[in-house]
Amino acid sequence: MRLISPDTQNGFILLEVLVAMGLILGVWMTSIGAYQGLALRLAQQESKRFQLRQAFDIYELAEQVRANKNQTNLPNVSSISNVSSKGIKNESSRVSSRNRSVHPVTKSTFKN
Repeated sequence: MRLISPDTQNGFILLEVLVAMGLILGVWMTSIGAYQGLALRLAQQESKRFQLRQAFDIYELAEQVRANKNQTNLPNVSSISNVSSKGIKNESSRVSSRNRSVHPVTKSTFKN
């Protein structure tokens, strides 16, 4: 029968386990902090974007009202093809110009 001495045992000692757990906890806490910082920055950017869109929509509505006001002051409103009796045709106050499709410059507009 062979006896195993305490110096030759395989396994981890308590200090090694505590160091490993400490490293894992440190990495985990750092990643959680980074995630919270990114989430906070994203929320702030979304709030700023929302405020800018609201301001832009208000500006577009004011410009459309001004354009409609200028169009109704013209002498022959019915003779102009882009203007109806209520203002500019095909202009929706609820659809801003950022939602309109933009045609790529590299593609040809002609079809073969």
